[in-house]
Amino acid sequence: MADRKYVLVTDSDSELPLSLVQKYRMPYVPMPYTLKGQEYFYDFGETTDFTDFYAQVRAGEMPTTSTFPPQYYVDLWRPYLEQGQDILHVSFSSQLSSAYSFLCTAAQELREEFPERQLITFDTKSISGGMAVLLYGALKLWDAGATLQQTVQWLQENTPHATHVFTVDDLNHLYRGGRLSASSAMVGSMLKLKPILVVDDEGAIKAADKVMGRQKAIHYLANAAITRAVDPAHNALVVLHADCEDDARKLLWLVNDKVQFAEVFFQYVGPVIGSHCGPGTLGICFLGDKR
Repeated sequence: MADRKYVLVTDSDSELPLSLVQKYRMPYVPMPYTLKGQEYFYDFGETTDFTDFYAQVRAGEMPTTSTFPPQYYVDLWRPYLEQGQDILHVSFSSQLSSAYSFLCTAAQELREEFPERQLITFDTKSISGGMAVLLYGALKLWDAGATLQQTVQWLQENTPHATHVFTVDDLNHLYRGGRLSASSAMVGSMLKLKPILVVDDEGAIKAADKVMGRQKAIHYLANAAITRAVDPAHNALVVLHADCEDDARKLLWLVNDKVQFAEVFFQYVGPVIGSHCGPGTLGICFLGDKR
């Protein structure tokens, strides 16, 4: 990336496919999680045993997640600024963690130290596949030689369209981690209904609907992409699953039967996000008419 005038940086909560991270040699923050007293740093799955992680959670282990202090971001960014490069750091939602606040603190410190450089922190109000869809578009622009301002403008225009629709087997994972309110967490417990969850315009997780049974939930997710995707022929679709691959393949088949996307990314939910949503989570993300 040294030949570019700006560096595009992200974090592994974006669930960006590892192939893209490696293709573009993209610097990133490996978000931390702890399981059975051991701390790990999620590297987009390069060294992750997803099946073992979810097996341990199903067996009763309760993983936790954490964030890095501002100094971590200072140390990450400084070498690029010293090389004369500007930085665009694309972050997951400020509504879901204190991480964005910490990186903004770090950015302000470095802006004072390097006043001639641009250091932009961008809150995607997204996470996981929704953020990956945005990064996919930003990376294509970066690779085509778009300016920093052009890439930021594209992100600003498309963030309101980054659509996340997902279902979980157990809402208590989200509730315990503070990612879902108590009232929203009650939705899925009534009559064993399957909750349909979304990320709203502010970047918070909300219960949007409920259906009876897993199969109806899968069809609901597929229909969301089929009916709401904007210009799929030029955009990406992300299908994610937390160790429920058969359901995810059925979801993808239902979508592909009706709509063709420019790129389709099919992958596991990583252990950081999986710590909050739990095994059996199934999601679909795309650029839609609205969130």
